[in-house]
Amino acid sequence: MIRSYYNEEWKDVEFDDGISENESYKISNFGRLIRIREDRDFLQKKTYTNGYQAIRTRLKSGSWSSRYVHKLMAEHFLERKEGQRFVIHLNYDKKDNSLENLQWATKREKEIHQFSNPENKNIVRKLPSHAKLTETKVKFIKRKIFDPNRRTRLKMIAKQFGISEMQLYRIKTGENWGHVREY
Repeated sequence: MIRSYYNEEWKDVEFDDGISENESYKISNFGRLIRIREDRDFLQKKTYTNGYQAIRTRLKSGSWSSRYVHKLMAEHFLERKEGQRFVIHLNYDKKDNSLENLQWATKREKEIHQFSNPENKNIVRKLPSHAKLTETKVKFIKRKIFDPNRRTRLKMIAKQFGISEMQLYRIKTGENWGHVREY
């Protein structure tokens, strides 16, 4: 027997058609899950997939699949309007599955919510570490390319830096590394 919290409400989880009939769960408005097996109930351990709490369920075909707990909670406890297919965490914490923190959203609302996340706004974006060129090297290349007294062919400059002539042409036209202005 699993004890319920004060004001905790349990509902039988209704899965889609692909899930095996032997899989039976109950979900609470507090985000807790009970797995029902024959005559005993087990409180489901928390496991995470992509940072979200999830449960593994067996499909009719015999293979396994995962279902996100926040999506199951929204399907069973929150009202859904036309066009709302996504569930968002209002405080941006993927592990906080309380009902007050969940909300149905359209694709556009979800995207706006994701990009307004303070953690995304404060990320310092760097160039990939595997890039052949750095900003300093590009400044040097641009100095060589635009030197009016240049006698070195573009092919030789490309070979010197280990890049293709096409890459060098793109640097020259500003298609690549156009943000590097001082050289």
